[in-house]
Amino acid sequence: MITTQLLAVALVLAPCALVALLWVRSKSDGEEPERRINGIAWVAALAAGGSLSLGSVSAAAYAMAITDFDLDGWPPIVRYGITLGVMMYVLLRVLLYGVASALHQWSCRLAKDTVDTLSHRMIAEAFTLGGFLLVFGSIALVAWSPLSSAIPAWALAPLVVGILPVYNTFLLPWVQFFRAPKSSARDLTNAESWLDELRLRRKLPEFRVRVQEGRLVNAFATAGLGAHLVVIGGGLLDRMSHAQLRAVLAHEVAHVEKGHVPRRVLPLMIVGTWLHVLCVMTFATPLFDTDKLAYVLTASALTGAFAGLFLAALPGFFMRKMEFQADQLAVEMLGDGEQLVDALTKLAELNKLPLDTKSWSHPSMQARIDAIHSLAPHTA
Repeated sequence: MITTQLLAVALVLAPCALVALLWVRSKSDGEEPERRINGIAWVAALAAGGSLSLGSVSAAAYAMAITDFDLDGWPPIVRYGITLGVMMYVLLRVLLYGVASALHQWSCRLAKDTVDTLSHRMIAEAFTLGGFLLVFGSIALVAWSPLSSAIPAWALAPLVVGILPVYNTFLLPWVQFFRAPKSSARDLTNAESWLDELRLRRKLPEFRVRVQEGRLVNAFATAGLGAHLVVIGGGLLDRMSHAQLRAVLAHEVAHVEKGHVPRRVLPLMIVGTWLHVLCVMTFATPLFDTDKLAYVLTASALTGAFAGLFLAALPGFFMRKMEFQADQLAVEMLGDGEQLVDALTKLAELNKLPLDTKSWSHPSMQARIDAIHSLAPHTA
């Protein structure tokens, strides 16, 4: 009964999302959309992807119901977890995220963020699927292990969920970008020389610099066992000066040197996930069990609210502080705060964002600029 009701919700949601996407497309010219239109495009795209996911839940629930899973012994339990992993990969990665991203890009008439070969994309997706299988296989083992009889499964599940941030942050980027174009394909001599000088000065591992071709206006760095991986978006290379690019790279390398992900972000995500699961089990699960659409929708809203509080607001509060810390170390690396101020101003310009715009994980550019000026009065 409930699966039929979810299917009905999906059938109502899909045409509404399509109308909104068509409206956005009529207002778009292929350039970065303004913030309001971009927000509408993302909401409509996620609604469309969500409707596909809801519609698929009925089929998934039916398939799980008619499949006889004998959970006696760990091999059947792992197979059950792998089945869940495949289903969640299709529902979340393909139907929700994948469809939503494609529809957002189509409605805004945008070119692709990145330019990848088919083989490269297939390898990245294979490893992403592997991450889902690893996580849900582990969750199944925890849920049906003898230990779960003494300790509630929800208390152990967040520790398993912690695998995913580690996987996405440390392993997957190396898989995705190790074979990406090397920086020698671009004129990055100054940036590479500066990174090498920085490595020697601060006694850091070697830097493997890769370029993500496309319109991506971003850069990131992640640690590895014997080297740091630095990925630079083509949008930055095409539209930033060498000095601005060095400043962006200094900020990203500062995150890695301070170990923000393993020391701060990962523990926050595990604690946040634990609190989220606890609240869902306490307040939302009884509503889901009623098998009434109104209660199920209320439970879904509560689940989303808990996710926003514990998986976004809580870690976001500390992540904003990490941005200030990374800026402070970047200024030390650069020896001059003005370079970073110029880079932050340029980033806001390229992304068509007012300087006072902030996100759940980042303070506003203006707040960061003011903090840099307070560190280095001569840059004001």
